[in-house]
This record gives sequence, structure tokens and C-alpha cells, in this order.
Amino acid sequence: MQQAVNAYNKVYVNTNTNKIRILLDLYEGAIRFVGFAEKVLEAHNIAKRGEYISRAIAIIGELDNALDRKTGGEIVSNLSSLYEYMIRRLTEANRASNALPLKEVKGLLENLLDTWKQAAQQLPDTDIPPAAAGTNRMVSYSGKQYGGMHVAS
Repeated sequence: MQQAVNAYNKVYVNTNTNKIRILLDLYEGAIRFVGFAEKVLEAHNIAKRGEYISRAIAIIGELDNALDRKTGGEIVSNLSSLYEYMIRRLTEANRASNALPLKEVKGLLENLLDTWKQAAQQLPDTDIPPAAAGTNRMVSYSGKQYGGMHVAS
């Protein structure tokens, strides 16, 4: 019986750790695409700017869709409102070719990422690295490498 309990606990922890990794990777991707949009905005590449902003919006939309609105309570409502705000700001950045909303959204996403990383550290048996200032945002928490992408073409 104890073996079955141990096996269940291992699967439960691994499943939750995988969900957290996916969540962190989504934040990581949104941050990456907003950063790419900042770079191509400076290079006046309108098509790429729109592409990267659209990708960031899609990720944020998926984060919003994944919220558990039935049991999440006020925090889910607040997080959903924040996601909607970020999407609005990204749309404004694209429409007005303005870097300020991009910087704002990137900062919000980085804060949320660090908060989720800190929360993940509180879970037992997690191997999520601790949040650190100046983290290389080009490496996902599942180990995928994203560096070397040329964005200002």
C-alpha cells in the first residue's frame, strides 16, 4: 500500500511541477516576444513588430484562458484584468509604434514570472530554480534555448 501512495505522490508532484514549468515557459515566451518587438520597433520593422506583439498577445490570452474562474476567486479576477490590460497596452504599442507600453508590459510579465517562481519554490520536491535579478530571459525553465535569434531584419 505504501508503494502505491509513494507512486501517486510522485506522479502528483511531477504533474504539478510540469504545470508550473509550462506556466513559467509561457511567461518566458511572452517576455521574449515583447523584447523582440522592442528591438524591431527601434529598427522600424513594422511587419516583425506586429508579428512579435501578436505572439505575445496570443500567449497572454492563453494564460487568461487557463485561469480557473470557478474556484480562483478574487485573485483570478485580478489576474484576468491584468492580462486584459497587458493585451490592451500591447495593442496600443503596435498601433502607435510606441515602445513605452512594451516596456511596461515586459516589466509586468517579469514581475509575474518572478512571483510564480517564488511560489514554485514553496512546493515540495520542485526543482524550479529560484528567481534572481538579471536572469537570462532567453532560456526557458524547461531548458529550451532561445538565444541567437536575429530579430531586427
